[in-house]
Amino acid sequence: MLTKLKKQLAEGKNLMTFTGIKAVGQALGMIAPLVVAKFFSAELFGSFSLARMVVFFFVSLLIASTQIPFIVFANQERAESGKISKSFTVQCVFLILSFCIFGAVIFPFGKYVTAFAKINYGDLIFVVLAFVGLAVKTFVCGLFLATGNRLKNALAELVFGLLSILLIFVFYLFYRIDLRSVFLIYFISSVVLVICFLGLIDYSVLLPFRLDRQQFHGLLEFTKWQFMGITAIYFINCGNNLVLRYFVPMGDIGVYNFGYQLFKGLMVLLASIGAYFLPFISQHINSPKKIREYLYSKRPKILLAGIIVIIGAYFVFPFGIDLIYGEVYQGNEKVFRILLLATATSSYSIFYGTLFTALRRYKFIFFTYIFQISINLIMNILLIPLLGISGAAVATVIGYASKAIFFELYFRLKVKKSLLVTHS
Repeated sequence: MLTKLKKQLAEGKNLMTFTGIKAVGQALGMIAPLVVAKFFSAELFGSFSLARMVVFFFVSLLIASTQIPFIVFANQERAESGKISKSFTVQCVFLILSFCIFGAVIFPFGKYVTAFAKINYGDLIFVVLAFVGLAVKTFVCGLFLATGNRLKNALAELVFGLLSILLIFVFYLFYRIDLRSVFLIYFISSVVLVICFLGLIDYSVLLPFRLDRQQFHGLLEFTKWQFMGITAIYFINCGNNLVLRYFVPMGDIGVYNFGYQLFKGLMVLLASIGAYFLPFISQHINSPKKIREYLYSKRPKILLAGIIVIIGAYFVFPFGIDLIYGEVYQGNEKVFRILLLATATSSYSIFYGTLFTALRRYKFIFFTYIFQISINLIMNILLIPLLGISGAAVATVIGYASKAIFFELYFRLKVKKSLLVTHS
């Protein structure tokens, strides 16, 4: 009994350390645009948000879509051979392809991007640099999770976040803060990150390169569904802007995205919890005991902590924003408080999402996202003309609630019995 208690305390400490460091790093990444907002008008922050949306679309589509398959396959390969050279080789190929695809798309269609975000072609060059920086940063962070180095992954997020904030003030003091300098900061931060962490990578686990056809096809198949799923997630998170761009002025888009940025910070914290458990679930997917412990012991405790955080955020965040920004982004408090309901439903479904990912039920995940985005889009079209930016927030809540319901039903009907009973 005492040994079990010590083990649980140690696991809890590891989770808190990982989640704490990662959350601080990613929170700094979320805070960086809010720091930038201090130097921008609501209209300029709206343009920045839309241009940044384009960057994150391609990062999500071309880079983030490969991360979870890479982590799952790499940890399974590491469990069998102690190396991840086959998975790493495929991931490097995907990274190179992503740069080629991005260049082939963004330059020919640059005029549409500039018109959408109300920026000029010179600004677009810096948008490209931001993509390169965030792609490299995502690749490095995923590499550490693929090798089981959770703490290094969290530290990399922290360093990148710190660099982003620091460089904003450096540019403010010695140059200027505008759209171009802000996007350049993403690129510089990633270069410094790579320099700092090159020596912490265990190359013996990664090398030599081995392009295995079976591994390539397996990762490609998984990535294909992640690609489509993440595209859906992107439109869930950013599709509101597409409708808002048609119905409301740029200043209101800036206000909405300011409140949404706070919401995204909490969502990133939730994602870090899923990222922490993914290697564990991938390695123990055939152990009913481990899965029961994950669902019925770890999950309730983390959910309780999440509820406390959400309640605190409801009162603290809007007060702090009013204190710092005054009336520049008036109305963001209401948006943020509505979106907290989406955070609550996501804190429940994130555990199922990790489980379904480890089971490679990517088809179900994808179709759930398609349903969510459909609900979200319909609600946006119906509610934004009536409620403005508050309508976009309500539509987001309804979309996330629909996903939580689908996850729960699928687990009970299709997964629970086979996972917890048949494999024992």
